[in-house]
Amino acid sequence: MKDLSLKQHIVENTLAGSTKGGIFECAVADALFKKGYRLYFYKNETTKREIDVIIQQDGKVIPIEVKSGNTRANSLKALLKNNKDIPYGYKFVDGNTGVSEDGIITLPLYMIAFI
Repeated sequence: MKDLSLKQHIVENTLAGSTKGGIFECAVADALFKKGYRLYFYKNETTKREIDVIIQQDGKVIPIEVKSGNTRANSLKALLKNNKDIPYGYKFVDGNTGVSEDGIITLPLYMIAFI
C-alpha cells in the first residue's frame, strides 16, 4: 500500500462511514495478493450471501471475511455450516482475537501478515 495518508488513517483508526469496510477489504486482499495467494470471491445469488476473499492454503479452501464495524459474519458462518469440507474460516476485525465453536478464527487486521 503506497498511499501514506490512507495508511495513517488505517493505523490511527480515523476512517469513518461506509468507505471504511471497503478500504479494509482492499487492504486485506492486497496483503494476501502480495504474499502470492490467488484470490477468489463467492456470492450465492439465491441467499445473497457473499464471502469477501477465498484463498487456498495447504490444499484447503479458506474463506475470509473482513469486518470494520458489524463483526457478525453470518455468510461465513453459513458457508462453514453447509460445507463440512471447509475446516475453518478467518474473520479479520478491528479488534481482538477469538475462536468460535463454528470454526471462525477471529484475528486483528494487522495479523493478515501472518497468514
